[in-house]
Amino acid sequence: MKETYIRNGLSTVIMILLSLTIAVAQESQPAQDLELYHIHVVNSAPGKLTELIDAYKNAPGPEAGEPQVTPIILRHAQGGEWDLIVITPLGKQTTITASAPTKAVQEYNQRLAPLSNWHGDTFVVGPAWSVVQKLLVPAKGEPIYQISDYRSLPGHRAQLQKVLNDGPAAARSILFAHVEGAPWNFLSITRFDSWAELGAPPQPAAGTATPQAQGLAIRDHMAVHHDTIATYVSGGQPIK
Repeated sequence: MKETYIRNGLSTVIMILLSLTIAVAQESQPAQDLELYHIHVVNSAPGKLTELIDAYKNAPGPEAGEPQVTPIILRHAQGGEWDLIVITPLGKQTTITASAPTKAVQEYNQRLAPLSNWHGDTFVVGPAWSVVQKLLVPAKGEPIYQISDYRSLPGHRAQLQKVLNDGPAAARSILFAHVEGAPWNFLSITRFDSWAELGAPPQPAAGTATPQAQGLAIRDHMAVHHDTIATYVSGGQPIK
């Protein structure tokens, strides 16, 4: 999947090694638990969202050596300007190359071209795929997701990360840390089982901050943030 979204316009060969990003991206998690992900957000061309969703569902599969799973696709319901967010696991490392993409990828890119107004790509590190899959991919029902991006005040990245990790919704959230791409430092995805649960008062787990305390602490370390509510479209299953 990474060829699909990031090859166009690149003229250099870049190797991104997970071991080089741990110190600045996820100081609070053991290195062996971290993996790379590609976060892709896209705004649909007018009247093309259904076609765009179908195109992403039928995109070329991952390369050999990458996790053999379908990317998770979530759809905007309220909030940000993007229509879809696509989360693709990359394992422990990935390579971006200027070599020509395969014929299948070229044909896929041609199909995508008239379907979107703009898109953005970001590499992040986050928990192991097994953790992300378990939390974000529903076995049943129609979950709701709160997707929040955060940019810290200068010099406050580690403090902001700690506050986000210690929040009342930590047990139901995934926190991704920026490596390359978007201007935010962290992307948090919190899953709720229904709209009613989304609107219910948070019940802090033992040892976590109350919503009020976390809200005040975040403002001590955050420059800007954006929230988007999204629904599940597809993905996260093994490719057979």
